[in-house]
Amino acid sequence: MAEYRPQIEAVTRHKQTVGLCFKDGRVLSFVLRPNDSFPVLLPSGESSGEPLWNQLRHAQVQRIWLDPSDRILYLEIRQTDIYQEVRDWQLIAELCPPRPNIILCEIQNGKPVVVDALHKYSLADNPARQILPRLEYQAPQTSWSPSQTDLRPPFTLKVPESADELRFDDVNSYFLAYYTHVIVAGEERERIRRQTAFWKKAIDKLEKKLAKQRLELLSAEAMETWKLYAEVIKYNLGQINKGQTSLESVNYYDPNMASVLVPLREDLSPAQNMDLYLKRYKKARTGLEVITRHIADGETELMHLQGVLARVEAGEELDFIVDGPKSSKSGHEKLSILDKLLRIRISEEFEIVIGRKASENDFISTQLGRPHDWWFHTRIYRGAHVLLRCLKKTDPPPELKSLCCRLAAWYSKARSSSNVPVDFTQVRYLRKPRRSAPGFITYTDHQTAFVEPLETRKAREELGL
Repeated sequence: MAEYRPQIEAVTRHKQTVGLCFKDGRVLSFVLRPNDSFPVLLPSGESSGEPLWNQLRHAQVQRIWLDPSDRILYLEIRQTDIYQEVRDWQLIAELCPPRPNIILCEIQNGKPVVVDALHKYSLADNPARQILPRLEYQAPQTSWSPSQTDLRPPFTLKVPESADELRFDDVNSYFLAYYTHVIVAGEERERIRRQTAFWKKAIDKLEKKLAKQRLELLSAEAMETWKLYAEVIKYNLGQINKGQTSLESVNYYDPNMASVLVPLREDLSPAQNMDLYLKRYKKARTGLEVITRHIADGETELMHLQGVLARVEAGEELDFIVDGPKSSKSGHEKLSILDKLLRIRISEEFEIVIGRKASENDFISTQLGRPHDWWFHTRIYRGAHVLLRCLKKTDPPPELKSLCCRLAAWYSKARSSSNVPVDFTQVRYLRKPRRSAPGFITYTDHQTAFVEPLETRKAREELGL
């Protein structure tokens, strides 16, 4: 039987994993966590992320071996181009804590020379060795030695936060279950915990604001009392002495002529006490309607936030980033912007989002967009930010990118022009300068297309929507 030598289709990176996607659909994934690193062979369709090291595309894995003295995995890889020229590579997975690393080396004169690495460092960072391009690879020097333990199946895994206990007959199945039930599930729990804390904090802040507004409402509803006190002081000015703490007098506005007790500030004169109550009356009269409206709006917002909290606690992932870079906008304001965006849902894979003012542009570029999404904007003219969301992290076809360019041209000052220059790049290359105006973005690694503007209705027709 011929020796199995899988061909690499792509190398991808996603969060704390690097995956070698093989042509047969399987993925050799390296989980790179500070104290929990290991390789695992995943079934088809389990890997996604940004492309990494295109040099290894269509290369074949020749041999894999483990360093006997440390947690370092070596992969010998051979690539033959269309001219039948052979290049030998070595992929080195250092699965050692506290900073696991993946290093790509090319074999030159029989020695591995570093081409690239996830983590590069010089002697200033690590006096023992350096990992930099064009330097010969040096293995880490350590006194650690593996313990010789004879492990035999079945391998048992206790699922966290559950009474379940899983058993496996091979190591890879154990690692696959560990990755799914411990690492991925733990990251999901942590995501829910962070988002829950975010929305609980927003709800708590709003409840305190409403409590303060309700106290102000009680004060505003007492405006007739403030007016009465001012009138009583007015017709008793001659009988009041400075330093007096209260005034008891007949209420001439009461049909029964009942007496009324008016509190006075002893540090104020009679006229100043009257002016104080008149000021409170005028403020309450003008503020009653405003406070009532603010309380109604706040209660509506509170119900909305409580609904969002319930969705987050149920495991739903919101479109925008809630725990990313600091933003001056509250969670409710972000939700309001999200509801007002112009969105064109193309399929389960792609969605087009268009910002029509500065706050919307800022939101879709800094909060809604993910690193793998595509961003479009006219080069010279002011206009909308257009975001092409890649919901399955798949690369959009050129026709869809061209359509987004044309939409960006339409939603700009160049709507009536032709051959409009539009820049486009992935969101990972966008930067928001500190203290910059809403909607201001800088970007790199972009391409430029010259297109004819296309209105939304015709774009929907071209998409068959």
